[in-house]
Amino acid sequence: MLNVLDDSWRKLGDVFSVDIGMHAVVVAHPDGIKRILAGNAKNYIKGATYDGVRRIIGNGVLALEGDAWKSRRTLMNPAFHRSALGHLTQAMVETGRGAFDGLLQRHGRETFTIDAHREMVKLTLDVVTAALFGKELLGSVDISYESLGAALELVSEQGNGFVLPHWVPTAGNRKFHKTMKEVETVIYRVIAAGRRRPPGDGTLLSMLINSVDAETNRPLTDHELRDEVFTLFVAGHETTALTLTWLFTLLHGRDDVLSAMKEEVDRVLGTKDPAFDDYPKLTYLRQVVDETLRLRGPVAMTARTAVADDEVLGVRVRAGDIVMPYFYGAHRHRDFWPEPDRFDPGHFAADRSQGRNPWSYLPFSAGQRQCIGNTFSLVETVVLLAQLVQRFDLDVDASVRDVKPVAMVTVRPDKPVTVRLTARASWK
Repeated sequence: MLNVLDDSWRKLGDVFSVDIGMHAVVVAHPDGIKRILAGNAKNYIKGATYDGVRRIIGNGVLALEGDAWKSRRTLMNPAFHRSALGHLTQAMVETGRGAFDGLLQRHGRETFTIDAHREMVKLTLDVVTAALFGKELLGSVDISYESLGAALELVSEQGNGFVLPHWVPTAGNRKFHKTMKEVETVIYRVIAAGRRRPPGDGTLLSMLINSVDAETNRPLTDHELRDEVFTLFVAGHETTALTLTWLFTLLHGRDDVLSAMKEEVDRVLGTKDPAFDDYPKLTYLRQVVDETLRLRGPVAMTARTAVADDEVLGVRVRAGDIVMPYFYGAHRHRDFWPEPDRFDPGHFAADRSQGRNPWSYLPFSAGQRQCIGNTFSLVETVVLLAQLVQRFDLDVDASVRDVKPVAMVTVRPDKPVTVRLTARASWK
């Protein structure tokens, strides 16, 4: 689908209509995206567009609307506030240290090859569990890479048109029941473990369990907790896992970038663990992460339903139209990005970023529905990348040139990403 949308955008311009199983108005210009997500956001709701998605992830903060969304977002905000990031970063660092040192021990030699996406998914799922639910629950999360991928496929399938009722014994529905059983078993195990702990342990799970919903004046039920935990499990880990995975593909043949990353990590950290206070000092790593998110952001587009007629960049939008802010296009718009298809971390250097339209870079969406975990994800990605560069020299297999992005709910690689790691002298 990305190829279809990209070709259409380049031929038809910044606002165009397309049939992708449904009629949609696609908007690729930052000013048009701003109107949809901020300037006239009340006219563009998730609505029925998200009904299929809700069948999988439930009605948590990602899918709620109106006052119910505001109440749940307010409830969850403190766990992701900057003041909480110091504690969360410590959990990230401890989890990353165990994972990367464990890689070396598991392979038993200085040089070895990994399936990058598989390893990054396991790592980032452990980070989400330790940081947001408590590290003592790490043992409760035993879920396969295949099931997590299948869950994301289900969300994508449910959001794309007509789906037969789940009781119809099709191959797709058998897959649905198997996947949901495995994922939900883990989720309810985590909720049960969280309820057994004393309140006030500072985790997001504890806050959710021991809070009262402002709309209903009652605690969240297990089913409501399931919806939030499901979203964090299936989507919360995926952003960072994909960013790190796609970064490997972009690093092929870029010894200049690899050398600059290594120089900064050695200068800022040496062999000590990164801390939250180190995050703003790792400026080049952050540029590398931002450039990866520009070219291979985890979400290529989003969808809204127009409540009333509107006009976007001179194009009429009718009530009931599906409108799709196309982040993938905005990130490559030649009016805002010189050499837009080239991987260049310098795009995010301070002197080149000044004055750029902020709506031209939207890896976590924008407006009031911007991803609640965006800062958490950025800090996590930089911290884990720093730990990886501390420990290993990276040699990215030439086969990554053939890896193509596949847009489901997230933009995933269509095949394994193979990376060879060699332990640096200080970590052997």
